[in-house]
Amino acid sequence: MPELPEVESVVRSLCSSSSSLIGRRVEQGFIYGSRVVSGCSAEEFLQQVQHACFTSIERHGKYLFFEMQPGCATTAVPFFLVIHLRMTGRLYLVPVAERSAKYTRLSLILSEQLALRFDDPRTFGRAWLVEHPSIVTSTLGPDALTVTVQEFTTRLAGSKRQLKPLLLDQSFVAGIGNIYADEILFRSRLHPLTNSRNLAPNEVHRLHQAVRTVLEEAVEAHGANIDGVFKAGNFIVSVYGRSGKKCRICESPILRITVGQRGTHFCPECQRRK
Repeated sequence: MPELPEVESVVRSLCSSSSSLIGRRVEQGFIYGSRVVSGCSAEEFLQQVQHACFTSIERHGKYLFFEMQPGCATTAVPFFLVIHLRMTGRLYLVPVAERSAKYTRLSLILSEQLALRFDDPRTFGRAWLVEHPSIVTSTLGPDALTVTVQEFTTRLAGSKRQLKPLLLDQSFVAGIGNIYADEILFRSRLHPLTNSRNLAPNEVHRLHQAVRTVLEEAVEAHGANIDGVFKAGNFIVSVYGRSGKKCRICESPILRITVGQRGTHFCPECQRRK
């Protein structure tokens, strides 16, 4: 599943100077299938984005926000295209002449002979048109890449939960999924079943630091290519998906358990349970 680093990589690629989405106008749109659009019909969606201009791109957690100006008119009220890639979504710019992929669900034909395409083999991804992103994201916690140690400590103090499910809870911090939760806990040397109420102050700081450093490293590496969705990703995992292989630090075999119905990988020696 695309997590914060992969989604941040999408933002950066769409903002690159060589082929930026900013300033481009939607000339025509196509929706393939009925599941990609939420909150309105496909016809309403296409009618609203017609002739609209992309003015900014932001991200919070795993959500992408595209501010759009209707018809490029300065007096019109802007709106937002919100996209969540879910498990297998991919969003990218291509020359308009390039043939659509088998799993393209949404295609916006843009000015200057480019197209913004949203591919999604498993059709879990969603797109919304809203007045403000908070309409979709009001339940999310602070972004995991920018949450301060003070805010992280305060939010952690109000919880009494096992660390793995807590990190996956998007209302706690937004953006961490299964891959990076395992990597963060390994980096902070904390067992995934440790209860948050048992953490000492230095362990809280260590966990926060691991959240920031692991995600920052993954962003610089363009994410992780676990399932072939993010082929440019070269983040090297230490524990995720490495059950039975040697720990990169102590050479103990990596274990896999199920926590909250999610496969969880850890080193029993480096991450001893409290």
